[in-house]
Amino acid sequence: MLNPFHTRNRFQNSFLSQWIIKIALVFFVLLVVFGIYTGAKKILLSQTGLLTVDWPTELEFCGEKVPLDDFYIREDWEREFLITLAEDYQNILYLKRAPKYFPLIESELKARNLPDDLKYIAVAESALREEIKSSAGAQGIWQFVPATAQHYGLRVDKEIDERNNVEKATVAAFTYFEFLHNKFGNWTLAAAAYNSGENGLARRMEEQEVGNYYDLYLNSETSRYLFRILAIKEIMQHPEKYGYDLRDSDNFAWPDFEIQTVIGPITDLAAWAKENSTTLRAIKELNPWIVNTTLPGGSWKLKIVK
Repeated sequence: MLNPFHTRNRFQNSFLSQWIIKIALVFFVLLVVFGIYTGAKKILLSQTGLLTVDWPTELEFCGEKVPLDDFYIREDWEREFLITLAEDYQNILYLKRAPKYFPLIESELKARNLPDDLKYIAVAESALREEIKSSAGAQGIWQFVPATAQHYGLRVDKEIDERNNVEKATVAAFTYFEFLHNKFGNWTLAAAAYNSGENGLARRMEEQEVGNYYDLYLNSETSRYLFRILAIKEIMQHPEKYGYDLRDSDNFAWPDFEIQTVIGPITDLAAWAKENSTTLRAIKELNPWIVNTTLPGGSWKLKIVK
């Protein structure tokens, strides 16, 4: 006669053995997948030049030299450069979006006789996404908080948010940069102030009795900020060097559109769009500064798909 205890014990041992085998198989599969991924990643990194890249020996932001001979500055720069290089998908998206937004930004920079490098701040701030919003309430391609946006002439309320109007926000951003440059005396500190806030940066400079960005002890985000901009600049200026060889057809672009002056209020933008041979989605995509599906009273310039 079988002993019930022995039967139960054999069953438990068998059950345990099955689970050990299953866990071992899963672990083995994970090791194989990891090995394949690591090998593929090494090949990819080698192909893109990340493992054998010639490091830039000189850097400058808006014509202002970066002191790479300082051990700490060089380390901070190389860390941020490597982190940015590893974000392949993000770098590709930067390059794909640039032809959509850079011509407008570069034109405004040239018209105001401002350094071309300022355009890379928009990339660092928003990844060139008009609709993006931060946890701190900053929004748009230049990541304005409401108070600063309104101070520089942008309408921000429940109906209209011109932080998402790339043309108007770019004009406001460059007006703000001009103010910051006049206040701090150079573009490096102006960029840091754009990130941390002008009053906060001024306090740090006064407390530490330092007038140079590279000598300041700052919070992690602001101390990394300029190096991230520099890394983005290096990759976007030399994409082929780092393995990004995009064709013109790969780039994002605006659809063909025209500007129409529209008189509000419009209480049903979807119905208005249909009457004008377009769609609500097309209106909202081209005019992300419209908060809802209505337009308040006034005269509005809308981008309309041709």
